[in-house]
Amino acid sequence: MRTVKTLQSEVQSSSKRKGYRFWIGCSILLLGLPLLYYGYCWGWWGRQSLLLQYLFQCNCPPASEEARYPEPVNVIIPACKYMSSILSPSGHLLYVQEEESGLTYLLNLQTGEEIPFALSEGSNHFLNDNLIFHSLHGGDEYIIDITANERYPVQNATQLKPSIYSMGNVDPKLLVEALLQVDQIFLIDDVFQPAIALSSDFRTHPQNSFTFDILDIPGDEPNRMEQFLKANGLGYHFIPASFPQEAISPNGRFIARDDGIYLSETGQKIIENYSPSGYHRAYSGKYSSVRGWISDSSGALYSAFFRPCLLETGFLIFEYPGCLIQVPQPLLKLKVPEEYLLSR
Repeated sequence: MRTVKTLQSEVQSSSKRKGYRFWIGCSILLLGLPLLYYGYCWGWWGRQSLLLQYLFQCNCPPASEEARYPEPVNVIIPACKYMSSILSPSGHLLYVQEEESGLTYLLNLQTGEEIPFALSEGSNHFLNDNLIFHSLHGGDEYIIDITANERYPVQNATQLKPSIYSMGNVDPKLLVEALLQVDQIFLIDDVFQPAIALSSDFRTHPQNSFTFDILDIPGDEPNRMEQFLKANGLGYHFIPASFPQEAISPNGRFIARDDGIYLSETGQKIIENYSPSGYHRAYSGKYSSVRGWISDSSGALYSAFFRPCLLETGFLIFEYPGCLIQVPQPLLKLKVPEEYLLSR
């Protein structure tokens, strides 16, 4: 039989073991959290964990941002700063709006220079590296001269003198005659496909320039704006959508799509796009979306159309997937592999 002393000894020994386990557990927790934090920040693990991104990425050292992404990826605007951007057709300039600070500026993608600049709320599109077209709900339309930071009004086709309207509708022949008088036509890939007919003297004679859109062109074909311009031999500059789904590089050799970069000639994928979470998600998909190319064709820009979702509302009570917790994402450059840049 065990004596009282023996039982007391066993109880004390058991209590000590529990105490040891408690303090060992606390030590592991205290050591583990910093290790988890620094390991994520510097890309040792958890790169594609939305939970770790949500918990840590906005508190990681700024110098660690690039380390959390694979080598073919460059961070252009960090996740916790990036709100939105507009890329110029040439790939030289990027208009950036930051989230927390509210700062807006033009970023030169070749030099890295940031120039303070602000656009009004509404629809804004680069026409080239010097001009931006602004409209608000189809009205309040003007051209912004970036260098001078001046606004120049541009009238709607309904205001043209003499009128191009007959019986309340656009007369195609009169529209063509008016378009032959301008110097440049810009066709924007947007909901109503606005076209800007711009004269060289638009700064001093705004009455010589005008805008029109797909609702002014007879027919029901979704691409009738392009058809109209081509059928009448009218040259134009095509301005891609903000999220074009695919974009051809300035040198014509590559095509960027949401899932990566391909060779134009063969259709071969040469680099996979980075996936924030590593797999397809109902709310946001698998990949971020292509935005366009850097001017030297060295890589394409990508950002999230929908920020990936940490907690989705894909339950039976919801008709469509939604999101309760979104995770900020950066603006990234996916680089063309070096061997393809050097091959020609």
